Amino acid sequence: MAEAAVASVTHTDPVRARRKKSENLPVLALAALGVVFGDIGTSPLYAFKLCFTGEFPAALTPVNVLGILSLIFWALVSVVCVKYVTFMLRADNDGQGGTIALLALLSPLRKGAMPLGLGGLAMLVIFGESMLYGDGAITPAISVISAIEGLDVWTKAAHPFIVPISVAILVGLFAMQSRGTDRIGKIFGPVMVLWFGAIGIFGVAGILHDRSVLWAVNPAYAVNFFFHNGLRSFLIFGAVVLCVTGVEALYADLGHFGRRPITLAWYLLVLPTLLLNYFGQGALVRANPHALEAPFFALVPHALVVPMVILATAATIIASQALISGVFSLTQQLMQLGYAPRFRIIHTSRHHAGQIYIGAVNVALAVVCIALVLSFRSSEAFGGAYGLAVTITMLISSITFFELLRKRWKWPVWAAVPLFAFFLLWDVPFLGGNLVKVLSGGWVPLAMAGSLYVMFTTWNRGRRRMLQQLSQHTLPAEQFQAELKDTAQVGGTAIFMSPDPRGIPFASRHEWLREHIVYDTIILLTVVNGTGAFVSPRRRITLEQMGPRLVRVTASYGFMQQARMHDILQRLREHAPELNLSKPTYYLASPKITADTSSEALPRWQRALFIWMSRNARPLTDSLGLPANRIVEFGVEVPV
Repeated sequence: MAEAAVASVTHTDPVRARRKKSENLPVLALAALGVVFGDIGTSPLYAFKLCFTGEFPAALTPVNVLGILSLIFWALVSVVCVKYVTFMLRADNDGQGGTIALLALLSPLRKGAMPLGLGGLAMLVIFGESMLYGDGAITPAISVISAIEGLDVWTKAAHPFIVPISVAILVGLFAMQSRGTDRIGKIFGPVMVLWFGAIGIFGVAGILHDRSVLWAVNPAYAVNFFFHNGLRSFLIFGAVVLCVTGVEALYADLGHFGRRPITLAWYLLVLPTLLLNYFGQGALVRANPHALEAPFFALVPHALVVPMVILATAATIIASQALISGVFSLTQQLMQLGYAPRFRIIHTSRHHAGQIYIGAVNVALAVVCIALVLSFRSSEAFGGAYGLAVTITMLISSITFFELLRKRWKWPVWAAVPLFAFFLLWDVPFLGGNLVKVLSGGWVPLAMAGSLYVMFTTWNRGRRRMLQQLSQHTLPAEQFQAELKDTAQVGGTAIFMSPDPRGIPFASRHEWLREHIVYDTIILLTVVNGTGAFVSPRRRITLEQMGPRLVRVTASYGFMQQARMHDILQRLREHAPELNLSKPTYYLASPKITADTSSEALPRWQRALFIWMSRNARPLTDSLGLPANRIVEFGVEVPV
């Protein structure tokens, strides 16, 4: 099933796919509700409450409630409507969004299998993406436990069961990942329509308690909040940012749905119902301060609390599912661009390229997520850990977008700088408000991101150093062809895996092989993952006839595609039907990493980490799907 799914992915024409998307705007807008807006759509469960109960709470006064509501309103308008929907969604790499896609777009073309480099922007983006792994563990934890805490409103007797129920739900959520979401994904959209409809209706009911909260749309209330609260008003940004958590999903999932469906769903349903619910919570708390204990569920009539808890749980599961799937996709992109070691990828759908499963990543997320629930035990306690990853990622997205404006879109400075400054007007306070929460929980995503950042950069530097060293063992093509003339020939084809599309790879210089070259056709194959998201099948193969028996082949893939040998051979048969590709033999180097004494060598600790990661990475032979009984590997010492 996995290979069939991969085959369908590699044959996909992205241009045709985007044309098909534009023909199903309402359907895609409905699907986007479940995938794109699950996280931000469940923020009302905790965002408003934590502004008054978090580590740096605002005093619960009628004026402060209006100030907080004004901040939430203008954060949604400025960050989501202006920054992401209006500008970021227009910045795509072959239809794909996300900072990794932008980094690839801004990077120079790759040479052969050489990973992208680690310039200043690349290191910044990699750290930001590392933070998303922390977000991928924290978001399911806080979302699910926030939903189950609604049982406290129904009966206090349910309190001891909140954590066990949350853990059970999370165990089930991560356990079902290997089966894919192709079937249950079809109900995500309708469930989220029901969710947004419910929170909007209950929000209207709450507003009826105090219609004056609608004045909070006036930014003067946000300004007044700053004057009355001083420094504390900036610290409260650490809680206000929770109303826009998940906003990166709008950009990251651009390739799955396109800009128009995401925009349509946001303006027609998501934004209005979110604002109604936040304002409803504010009105209820102004009328009854005791409702602050659980303002979201206090909006719900007592008889409907349990059904609403069930609906909230379903919504948070959908939100968590979307984020977990996003982490899988991010890992695949990092692998293809040379920042992460190879993992086994299982395609869980024959029709949707984005539906993949990576077992090692899933297990790691599950362990961390469940450990967080057992450690923090309440959504209020999670307030310190949640938000930092989001704010750092938002800031890095702004910086990357500014680079795009300057280098790709060629905006003049007078136009690019004010827009960048407007983005920073929100990003910097959000980050500042969360940095003060490092000791109370913000260290969790920081520790995860720091560890992953070290691993990603170590893998990238180690791979680049290893490939540079291997390239020194290449043989000039002319010398190799001269040696071929003196060897006997029999039918058959040898395929040499070459990371460098120049010269002859190391394996061909091995003494045994140079004395026993008997194949009548020798193919030098280089697999390249470019900086574009997709490479169409028509442009997959580049073929160069270097001699009567020698052919150089370059197989090109995008960073959203996975190279498989059966696909390469199929494309090669179309380009060169005269080649005998029935049972080729594959030759490749098996590097043994040794200590390098030069000034360019990796530090000892980094070399040790790289060796460990190399031993545990999925072999290239498995990743490409090479038949085990037709592989010949030659050892070579590579100093790094």
